[in-house]
Amino acid sequence: MPIPEAPTVRVEVPSAQGIGIDAIKGWMMGNEDGRSDHDNHPEDASESDSVAQIRVGAGWHARCHLYRGWTREQAIERMQSVAPGFPLEAYERELSRAMEMAEKSRQDDLLRRQLEIEEAKKLDVLNAVFVLYLLNTRYGSHYVEDGLGYIDIQHELGSTFSSQEIETAKHKTQDVIEYASNLVWRSWDGPHLEDLRAKFPECNDNNLSATIGHAYWLNR
Repeated sequence: MPIPEAPTVRVEVPSAQGIGIDAIKGWMMGNEDGRSDHDNHPEDASESDSVAQIRVGAGWHARCHLYRGWTREQAIERMQSVAPGFPLEAYERELSRAMEMAEKSRQDDLLRRQLEIEEAKKLDVLNAVFVLYLLNTRYGSHYVEDGLGYIDIQHELGSTFSSQEIETAKHKTQDVIEYASNLVWRSWDGPHLEDLRAKFPECNDNNLSATIGHAYWLNR
């Protein structure tokens, strides 16, 4: 019986394989890409309070307009309900700004995702599925918000591996994710990579390291 593509979390999209200590510290502060809020929006520090209030939800409203079928008028109305009392041109300006940023982010995400897919296709079935499954697990809701949708693992790998091989690899990947999460939950500091290597020697270090990073996020 096929299993679903896994639960998802909303994050910005760094490389799926590179999990540094700065990123983990960022996750602990509630920011999954390892940057502070000021780093994400350095210009906000010098903006007026009124602009900052409008800007808070502008990115989400822009994505709804671009990728979820909202009209521009609907997006503006929602922005006005969240931060009322400002001139119409202020909402228009911030929505246009947010739309430009959202589309740039989408294109960057699409390029990074495609590079990950191409690299995954060079691997054996377990590690190839692992890369794509973990991408969907960690970044799936972000892909949906950006209008990209989840990665279709069967579509991407089906010409190389059988459906049964792919489904078996999905189950194994989920086992590794759950095991890593339990390791981190029991002990924040520990030889987690060594434990995973011993338990799942068929998985490569890139995938195991990425899974540990995901486990830290889940257990923050």
